[in-house]
Amino acid sequence: MKTFITSIILFIIGHGIYAQETIINAEKKQKIIEYINHFDSNNKLMGTISIFEKGKEVVNATFGEHNQVTKPIQDRKYAIGSITKMYTAILMAKLQEDNEINFNEKLDNYFPAITNADKITLKQMLNHTSGLKNYVAHDSITQWLTTPRSHQEIMDKITSEGVSFNPGDSLEYSNSAYYLLGKILEKKHQKPFRKIVEDEIAKPLQLQHTIVIDETNNSNELAKSYKRIDGDWKEMKEFHFPNAFAAGNIFSTAREQNIFLQELFAYNIISEETLNTILPVDNAWFGLGIMKAPFYEHISYGHGGDTYGTHSVAAYNPKNGIGITHIINGEDYPHTQFILGVLSIIYDKEYELPNFEEYIPDKKYFDSYIGTYGSDKLPITIKIFMEDGELKAQGEGQPSFILTPKAKHKFEFLEAGIVMTFDGYNDTMTFTQAGQEFVMTKRK
Repeated sequence: MKTFITSIILFIIGHGIYAQETIINAEKKQKIIEYINHFDSNNKLMGTISIFEKGKEVVNATFGEHNQVTKPIQDRKYAIGSITKMYTAILMAKLQEDNEINFNEKLDNYFPAITNADKITLKQMLNHTSGLKNYVAHDSITQWLTTPRSHQEIMDKITSEGVSFNPGDSLEYSNSAYYLLGKILEKKHQKPFRKIVEDEIAKPLQLQHTIVIDETNNSNELAKSYKRIDGDWKEMKEFHFPNAFAAGNIFSTAREQNIFLQELFAYNIISEETLNTILPVDNAWFGLGIMKAPFYEHISYGHGGDTYGTHSVAAYNPKNGIGITHIINGEDYPHTQFILGVLSIIYDKEYELPNFEEYIPDKKYFDSYIGTYGSDKLPITIKIFMEDGELKAQGEGQPSFILTPKAKHKFEFLEAGIVMTFDGYNDTMTFTQAGQEFVMTKRK
């Protein structure tokens, strides 16, 4: 449900036919399992991961203490957040394929009371360029995601919010747009969104553990979300998922997300021609409910999803047939960095197994780090400063972040994969991110 920008770096997607050779051999499988066990044994993550290659599942792992409580593990359904939007978009694409809708038709055919409804197209709603605001954003997030709300209440909220910009002028993530798209699906199919997903996707693909949560159904097999507090995992209060209608209310398994994407790119849900109309084109990151992002030269298609306590990404590379879905429901280490390690093993890139031992720095050196650093090879400067007893960094025009000490003169910001190593004698700082290294000099 929340913004998906942080998930972009996780995707590994691209075009073409399967490569002939097997990429994930027995040695890599073992390395991946050992890598996952490192996080499990250190109690850093809870979740599940499934990896497919050329139609076969080669890795399936569930990890974390609370995920072992209820059996059978393979039947447990996890919140997949905004991956739901990919289902909504593909269901809309099926309607277009059947000439039931046209992506270029206007919203006022369905909801004329919405601001700019006579200008906003269905396509703009699908690719987040409609200008519609986000009914769960900002100060209203708790009110609109945790307290049960009626359809009319949510519609009144969407209608009263208006728009942020004229359609097509910009891009802004909109759960409101997808809520309305879900209602359009219900109008066209004359049945609830839950039944549409079941009849059009889950049953045909034999996805037995992929369900929509609405006010009429529940399940005892839903995974809970957890947060690490004072060394223990504590259950988190989650969304009231029916409020996230058509934008974040699907539960599934990692394995079934891989099957879903595999069947999508085998043209067993929509035709190749229709699929190509919703994929990102040229240098665009976003298509219609599907996103693109690279891992080095490898490109995948899929979507990410976040709830209060879960973080998930489902992505598929049609060039080599590798699909990877991970769903984290307990995070004490950035899930983005976790999955980058998995990808590095698969694609033979260098990676470091994280060291979870706490390092206590000698703060007498901190004064020598403070200053503004720059490099002719980087477009921004980085300010290092102390605030509230913490060493922090801030890129020019960006939010500040806390630097976590890892070794003498070495600090990191895990969420962005940043490592900074200071040399106080030469007034330099070595900045490392995504395999690139820059030596920056203190300028003031």
